[in-house]
Amino acid sequence: MDWGKYKLELCTGPAVIPHLSEIARLRITIFEEYPYLYKGSREIETKYLRAYADTPDACVFVVRDGDAIIGAGTGVPLHGEPATFTAPFAGSPFSLDTIYYLGEVLFLPGYRGQGLGSRLLKEFEEHIRSLGRYRHLACATIERPEDHPLRPGDYHPIDGYLIKAGFIRHPELSVTLPWPNLEGEVTDNTMVFWVKELEHL
Repeated sequence: MDWGKYKLELCTGPAVIPHLSEIARLRITIFEEYPYLYKGSREIETKYLRAYADTPDACVFVVRDGDAIIGAGTGVPLHGEPATFTAPFAGSPFSLDTIYYLGEVLFLPGYRGQGLGSRLLKEFEEHIRSLGRYRHLACATIERPEDHPLRPGDYHPIDGYLIKAGFIRHPELSVTLPWPNLEGEVTDNTMVFWVKELEHL
């Protein structure tokens, strides 16, 4: 796929390590926005991302404009995630061993609305299908009330994008995760899983 003036790079294993600092910065910047409202730190983010270098089949895509990373996508086999995160799938019709988890597709504000997220998701799916070991792709979105006081007036939920991409929302598959809000207070946040069946190459 032609990325024009942008450069796409797929990183796996040790190749992830040189990009950790920049991706951590990107995540901290974007996750402060609504609906995440997450106050991250460079230390925590770098430690979290380091696992992508050590986990088999984990991958990181980076998108550059010149030398700067302006977007990224991360993914990992769901069975490699903590049991507290995967617990909702116990007793579900989905097998942990064949689900690949899409952690995020992120772009800085100035690069949104150009279709870059959809293009990155297609690249991501193509890579996962090529591994030949996964039947489903999963992601999770945060639940926020429509009248949340920090919701911007021009905010558009990601739901429409995910539906268009073929994901199905599974409200019965949800998990509650604690993280520090913008005031630094740790609060619980509900995440709902979406699942898409992968068509193999």
